[in-house]
Amino acid sequence: MVSWSETVSSVLAVASIVLILVENFVSLSFDQVVALMAADGLIVLYLAFDLVRQARASGNVSGYLMKRWYEVVALTPMFVLYLLETQTIFGAVLRGMRLTRLLRVVLLTARARKSLTHLLELVRISRLGYLLLASAFVVLAGTFSAYLLEAGVEGARIHDFGDAFWWALATVTTVGYGDVVPVTVAGRIVGSILMVTGIAILGVFISSLGSAIIGEKLATHPESDELKELMKKKIDALESLSEEEVSQLVELIKFYHGLSKREK
Repeated sequence: MVSWSETVSSVLAVASIVLILVENFVSLSFDQVVALMAADGLIVLYLAFDLVRQARASGNVSGYLMKRWYEVVALTPMFVLYLLETQTIFGAVLRGMRLTRLLRVVLLTARARKSLTHLLELVRISRLGYLLLASAFVVLAGTFSAYLLEAGVEGARIHDFGDAFWWALATVTTVGYGDVVPVTVAGRIVGSILMVTGIAILGVFISSLGSAIIGEKLATHPESDELKELMKKKIDALESLSEEEVSQLVELIKFYHGLSKREK
């Protein structure tokens, strides 16, 4: 199962990928580049600390690092590539041979593999795949509805499929910039449905993600045995429990039942 530390590392790896893409495709001032490099350096330090911790916990440091070689490659800081490209003769040779982009692709691939490995496992154990499919269906349904209802209407801000998709995505994610809004009654009804659905999806996502992370903690810590013992005691004293305590006990039993099914 995916631990909390692995989840944090995966999210940070995704953030580092975004930083690399920004540095590569966005025109930045020198101060902005320095800030970007500093943020990436902090992320790399955390990832390095986490990798060393896991390697030592495995009992076979060299074997663990060889198995996770891509994580070692992912620890290459952005400023190393930056200095290599701009401050050395070797960097000039690399630029001449157009190998600098290849180095960036290698770094991106290594970090992407690290993040995807853990995030896909988290999606699997938390059953988020179904939620992602449902979210995609809702966004597409909202897109087609908005396009059919709004495109061609006088005063409409949704003129094409791209506008409709942008509006549906912004509405479902509860962002709602307000730059694109429906003007017809039917379009506003669709928007209201998307808003409510978006809030529900966000709630289910937070609940599922929290359940997966808590499940990992309960499965790997001795406190889970104490909770099981507490459940047994409450069942033994079932006739003296209040309705609220009975409801809490039922929810706890359901949680453990789902956890045991995921472990199988």
